[in-house]
This record gives sequence, structure tokens and C-alpha cells, in this order.
Amino acid sequence: MNVNNVLPHLHKELLHGMYFDYDDTSTKFLDIITITTSLFLFAPEIKKGQKDLSITIPVFHYSVWEKEKAAAEAFFSWMTDTHVSLQFTNNIPPDTEEGFLLSLPAYQNIALFYDDIESIAGINHQLVCDYIRIPNKNNEKTKQQKLAAFLRKTASDSSEIINIDIKLLNKRKSKTTPAAISLVLAIAAAKAYFNGGTKVYYYQSQKIDADSLNLAKTAHPKTYQLLNALYQCISADMQIETPLLHKTRVAILKEMPKEHKLQIKNTNECLRMKRKTALAAANTPCGICTACFQRKIALAAANSEVYDGFYQYDYGQKIAEITDEHDQQIYRDTLELMETLSQERKTTEEDEYLADDLRSAFACFVDRYNPY
Repeated sequence: MNVNNVLPHLHKELLHGMYFDYDDTSTKFLDIITITTSLFLFAPEIKKGQKDLSITIPVFHYSVWEKEKAAAEAFFSWMTDTHVSLQFTNNIPPDTEEGFLLSLPAYQNIALFYDDIESIAGINHQLVCDYIRIPNKNNEKTKQQKLAAFLRKTASDSSEIINIDIKLLNKRKSKTTPAAISLVLAIAAAKAYFNGGTKVYYYQSQKIDADSLNLAKTAHPKTYQLLNALYQCISADMQIETPLLHKTRVAILKEMPKEHKLQIKNTNECLRMKRKTALAAANTPCGICTACFQRKIALAAANSEVYDGFYQYDYGQKIAEITDEHDQQIYRDTLELMETLSQERKTTEEDEYLADDLRSAFACFVDRYNPY
């Protein structure tokens, strides 16, 4: 796969509205944006077990990445579950910086705000930083606005809040895949560097991948260890921090202050809405897809259902009372999947701890609402 025609100048689009330059260290940060962009572009095309995969990536620091190729390939292999051979070519910085934004460094770190429960839990007055907000465009506009207002009110008065709308991400159905999050983190790290900061905060809880039945890549510490390793390759004083990664969503919900919990109803994770189905109720979370149901059981286990929003099929919905046969089957499949996940025995202590949490939350939900 050759991406030389796509990637050399794509960082300009991704950093639109943010200050950046082409100094020696700066271009190393731009290289990591290009590397994570190439992962994002081709991850959907990479099939598990496919052999002889090769991607060519244009970078400003060819000699650095040739030397550190093993770290970049380890990152790709982990994210795609297959070995990917990387080739680097030399990207030449432009001669002029005309038209670039002028900016004085704020000497503040960056935190991501994804319009989700974990981001709401992570924000606090004590952490003084700037924010990059990634709005959930699948959510109702009024709810997006309420979350924006909450972020502005709760963040420090000195915090800059940047709402980013990346066309490249918008072309994909989900902005929360491991590759997409890695790309956004690389953008945030560049912003932090040009801001005079040294950290990026990303709020993610432990969660199980419904496909692999193991800890999700987005919730796995190794994902962020390998991404941080890329910054070590360029000798950068930059760290991706994940303060909530050791906690389950249930634990996070139990610790959230009431004023934060009041924003939960403004969040949305429904897979049906992400897929933009043509159903009449597509503007309301369905309540029966795996994402909606995992959210429900976590809130129930934390005794926080009162803070949730409305669903097409609410907490007390019985399978037999669903009149739409397709929806009835979706709910039956979701429940069967949750039963499988809760019964699965894990090989690692970390996965087993998460499975125990899921078992407990699922049992709590069934005992309280009995969907059968």
C-alpha cells in the first residue's frame, strides 16, 4: 500500500485552526500524526492473518524512523493483530511558513473531551489544561450544546476549548475505533507541544470488546504504552495519560459527583444512531443494541438509572413485549451475548477482573428488570 500521494500534506488539514511550524522537533510530532493517519486509513483494509503487508509512509525525519522502525511496526501490529511492514520515504518541509497562525504558548497540557460518560467524569476544576472536544455528531444538537456548555462552565477559566471537526474522521462511521483515537491523540500531542505542555489526558474506562470477548484495544494499557513509545523514539517530553483506564465504568459512575451525573442524559452511544438507520425512532437511542445495553447495566449497577436519558426500549422492556420482530431478535441476541460474556472465563487477571464486573452488573440488571 503506497500512501505517499495522500499523506505528505495531510497534517495541514488535521491541524487546521491550530498553530504549528516546521522546526526540527515540531516535524517529529508531525511525523507521528502522519504515522497514526496511515494506520487510520488502512486499518479497515487489513485483514487478520493477511501476509506480506507493506505500507509506505512519508516522514520528515527519515533517518529517525528507519532507526526506530521496530517501535512503529510494533504499534501497527498490535493495533491490527497482524504484522505490517513499514517503509519510510523522505518528506520535505515547505520553504515558507506564510499564512500560519501566530500563537504564544499557553504552557498548558491538553485533555480530550469526547462527549461521553468518561469525559464527563474526567473533567475537574483542579486540572488546568486546554481541551480538544470531539462532538458526537450522532447525538441530538441540543444535547451537544448542553455538553459544550457544561465543559465551558466546569473547565478552568483559563482553558481554551477547541471543537474539532475532522473531515477524515467524519468519513468513517465511528470516531472511537482504536486507530481513530490514536490519530486524535497524535493531534492532541502536537497541540500540547506547540502549547508548551507535556501531557495529553484521555479518559477511557475498562471495557470488553464484544467481538474478541477480551479487553478492548481502546481500553488496553498496551495501546497507550506503544503510542507513548513513539514519542520516546523522538526523545520528546510528551506523555499520553489515561487516568481512568484502571477503573470499570461502574466504579467511575459510583464516584461521579451529582452535578456531573446530571449530564449523562445528554450523552449517547447507540449503535443504531451511529449507523444512521432509516427507522422512525433513529433519533432516540434504541436501548437494545450492545452499546445501549452495556450502558444500561453499568448505570443500573451504580444505581444511577435516574440520570440516564430516554430509549426507544427502556430499562423494563421485556423481549416478548417487543412487537417488531427484527428488534425483538436484536434484543435477544444482545442478551445472549451478555450471557456469553459474563460466563466466559479469562486467561489474564485483568480480563477476569473486568469479566467479574460485567457478571455482577448483568446479574444486577436481570434481577431488577428481568427482560425475559
